[in-house]
Amino acid sequence: MKRNGNALDAAAPPPTDGVSDAEAAMLNEKRTRILDGIRKLLLHQRFLCLLAQAMMQFGAPLHHLEDNLSRMARHLCITATFTTMPGLILISVEDTATFTSETKIIRCPNGYDMHRLELTDRIFRKVSKEKIGVEEATRELDDVLSAPPMFAWYWQLLNWGLTSWSVCLVAFNGSWLDSLAAFVLGIMAGCLNMLASRLKGFTNLFEVTVSILSGFFATVFQRWLCFGAVTLSATVVLLPGLLLTTGIIELTSRNMHAGTIRTAYALTIAFIIAFGINLGNNIFVEIFSKPERLPDMNMSVCKPVSQWWWWLAYPVAILSISFIINVHPRNWHACLLVAGVMFAVFWVLVVHLELKLIGPVVSAFVLGLASNIWSKVFGHNAYATMLPGMMILVPGSVGVRGVMAMLTSTADVSNTHLVAQMVQTALSIMAGLFASSFVIYPRGKK
Repeated sequence: MKRNGNALDAAAPPPTDGVSDAEAAMLNEKRTRILDGIRKLLLHQRFLCLLAQAMMQFGAPLHHLEDNLSRMARHLCITATFTTMPGLILISVEDTATFTSETKIIRCPNGYDMHRLELTDRIFRKVSKEKIGVEEATRELDDVLSAPPMFAWYWQLLNWGLTSWSVCLVAFNGSWLDSLAAFVLGIMAGCLNMLASRLKGFTNLFEVTVSILSGFFATVFQRWLCFGAVTLSATVVLLPGLLLTTGIIELTSRNMHAGTIRTAYALTIAFIIAFGINLGNNIFVEIFSKPERLPDMNMSVCKPVSQWWWWLAYPVAILSISFIINVHPRNWHACLLVAGVMFAVFWVLVVHLELKLIGPVVSAFVLGLASNIWSKVFGHNAYATMLPGMMILVPGSVGVRGVMAMLTSTADVSNTHLVAQMVQTALSIMAGLFASSFVIYPRGKK
């Protein structure tokens, strides 16, 4: 009876009729070596595919992902080329012995999970330094990919509100009343996010639904609230500033496919948010016939709290963003320290000296420098330490201008000028981050 099992295990031994015992032993040994080589090759390829999936799914920058995969392929003696796009990885594996190639297509969702990305990075380094074998590393990667969420759903829900509350005070000139309204709308956005994760059909309506509800309720209470501060704070997690900056970084890194896709997607999200907020406002106007209630995204009409309160709200904002992107609590102090240094520089240059162009460049340079130094000294993932501070730097200087450009049209400041400012600020952040990386790693990471 033929035994079920692996095709390699079930392969029939070579015939030994008419050969001596010594020759038969040599044939069996050769067969065993060939099968072991095939098993090893398949295991290495599976590990490489799992590594690619984990890095993209947990938020690794695509301009680093291809380089890391190429380094790992060389370490595993696999001839392979990689093409990465948001949500898609193409791996072409070549067999130099038979002059054939095989293309593997990996589709996975994009997200940010800094804790699991750090675990994946540790596995990558342990395999590169041959501290563990590929088989053990594959098991560890399987465990990382199947791990449950770090935080319970109710903590995630509360954190959406805290993020909107703190960012309203720090980035959008909000008052205490504005921040309270942003907290409630942030909780609402978190509920809709949980609904989208459970109902696949609602996923495509998530951004526009949050924007419509934010615009509607901000218009209802516009007499007491700052419309721009409340709506932008409620949608702060959705704002496309980080997407646009990442896309420009990838374009500068000559990753044309990924950079073009991200940049176009960021602009699309900006249009969706602007459309939703305007639609929410118009729904109220049409229902209650209140034509005077027009959306005003001008932040100068808001009544902000004292800037000294920023130093209370800013740590809450950093911790909330760290929570959203799943930074492990034992690394929160690093995120606070690095982002605090960046914020101090930003405060001096942009708020007090009003250096609107130089400020983001120097702030991003300090952010990248501090995170890379921390990574080099303590061995943590520099990207995970940098991202919370970068997400604070980006919405205030990029995402706001992008959404305002879609919502306002005045004679003195055109939409084209505001979009140009948005791209200019993204380029400033990119220049600062690249400069800091060059200072720490002038020859690149090894």
